[in-house]
Amino acid sequence: MTKLEAGQLHWENISFDLGALVADIVQEMAHTSEQHQIRIEGAIGAQVCGDPERIGQVLTNLLSNAIKYSPQAEEVLVSLAADADAATVGVQDFGIGIAASKQQRLFERFFRVNDLSHAMFPGLGLGLYICAEIVKGHGGRMWVESREGVGSTFFFTVPCAPESEAGTRGEAARE
Repeated sequence: MTKLEAGQLHWENISFDLGALVADIVQEMAHTSEQHQIRIEGAIGAQVCGDPERIGQVLTNLLSNAIKYSPQAEEVLVSLAADADAATVGVQDFGIGIAASKQQRLFERFFRVNDLSHAMFPGLGLGLYICAEIVKGHGGRMWVESREGVGSTFFFTVPCAPESEAGTRGEAARE
C-alpha cells in the first residue's frame, strides 16, 4: 500500500487476453470453496492493455470477497463484456448485500461497513481500496451495484489494446 500511494508500485503495460486470465483465475479460485460454483458469462473478443498480474490481483480479491460475503449462496457469477474502448468484468455474489448509504465509501482506505450483517466478516478495509487504485492506475474505473439481502456486483473496466498492438503483442504473448 505504501508503494501504491507513493506511485512506486510497478506494473507492466502490455496487451493480454483478459478472458483467458479470468478463466485461469476462476479455475484457481474454484478450489477455495467447495460450496460455491463460479460461473463465467459473456466473452471479451479483444485484447486489453495493462498488467495481467495486477488485474489478476483485482479479480482474485473480488472473487474472495464474493465467496466470503455470500456464505449461504451456492454460486458466484463473473460477467465479461467489451466495447470499442474497454472491457468490463463484473463479479456478482448472492449474499448479504450493502446498504446504498455505504456504497460510495467502499473504495476508501480502511473503510469497513459497520453493521450487524457485516460484523462477523474480518478485514482491514484495504482490499477494495487497493483494487480501485490498481484499476484507476490502468485508466479504468470500478463501481458496485448492491441491494441488502440480495447481493452485490462489483465491476471494473480495463482499456482495450489498440488494434495494432492486439495483433502483434497478443500473438507474441501466446507463443
